[in-house]
Amino acid sequence: MGSLFVGAGDGLQPLQAVPLDEESLGEIRSRIVLQPHFLGEPMVVIGDAAEFPQLTSAEATTMVGLDALGRTVVLEMRVGVARSDLPLVALRYAAHLSRLSAEELGKIAHAFVTRPDNIGLQRAWRESSVEMSDEAVELSSLLATTFERDAEDFAEVVNERQRIVIAAEAFDSRMVEMIRWLAVNGLDARGLQYRKFMIGGQEIYHVEQVVPKAEPAVDAIERGARASEAEEPWRVRGLPWYVERVIPAVGSRLQELLELVRPYTFATDWSHKYYFQIRGARRNLRVRTYQRNRLDIGFLNATVEGLAEFMAPYGIPEAEPATFGGYDKSPFLCMNSDTEFDDRWRCLLCDWLRGAESGASTPDVTPPKRVLRGRAGGRRA
Repeated sequence: MGSLFVGAGDGLQPLQAVPLDEESLGEIRSRIVLQPHFLGEPMVVIGDAAEFPQLTSAEATTMVGLDALGRTVVLEMRVGVARSDLPLVALRYAAHLSRLSAEELGKIAHAFVTRPDNIGLQRAWRESSVEMSDEAVELSSLLATTFERDAEDFAEVVNERQRIVIAAEAFDSRMVEMIRWLAVNGLDARGLQYRKFMIGGQEIYHVEQVVPKAEPAVDAIERGARASEAEEPWRVRGLPWYVERVIPAVGSRLQELLELVRPYTFATDWSHKYYFQIRGARRNLRVRTYQRNRLDIGFLNATVEGLAEFMAPYGIPEAEPATFGGYDKSPFLCMNSDTEFDDRWRCLLCDWLRGAESGASTPDVTPPKRVLRGRAGGRRA
């Protein structure tokens, strides 16, 4: 665990965390409502324990939000150590939320935002032109405004999945094991450690993900801060750098691909002059553009046989995975300027990124005239 220091004369003095109490936790809760990025990612809060009296527990402060992929996030905050002998309230919430429709959540958000203690949030939503009736908040409108996207991006995804976040000043070993086990077995669960420091009367808060260990940030902006354009222009410039190195028709396909999967994309890692990686809710895709007239989509942690089985329910029988891959032998699908994306491709790629069962959202559509065909063989980049 890292340490924080403050300059004191010619030396450094370690900062000591200030123990929190329930009143302090209430103050943090009030700030998270207006500034949920305190949790380390973009989010919007739509409710707390007052909207769920049947689920309330005295052991924790609980809040409900929506993330950039439309998933519900249950935040359970505790003072002191998160102990495994106390009930994990967030699981109770997540199970209850999974049964609610977007309309029902919109009514909960309306009850939350119209409370007198949330008048500042209500004003902010109205000034942002969030659609709101007398009974409900239109969550697609709220998410589109919050994350600067089109409302259509969220029309079918609100509350498709649930996440839990446990925030505490420390965790006992069994709680760490519990959260890690939930994450390994398919539930997006994580533990955040938060601490408060005082410097000259000013409050300083530090938050970090400790369970499971967070991966390094991969956004292009953060990468660009560590790489110069002369050394690694692909990291700094991102998509434009790749588009300039393929023919215009393939560049259009590349941009179309990114737009297609954007609702299920968490971040894009412009990590290599030939490859970049799209990070989704549960799975990732690798894209490469090392030939000017072609781009390939790689399905990480898959086999050719497994990918063929995954693709089968989507009604694209002529598409075959290529047999070559990257360093981990993951299969690729090859695209060129003739590739046509339709709803089946959108469903296949988005289902992969969110870790859904194959064909879970496959629409009933007429097969297109042209389909994407894989190419066997090939060479590595």
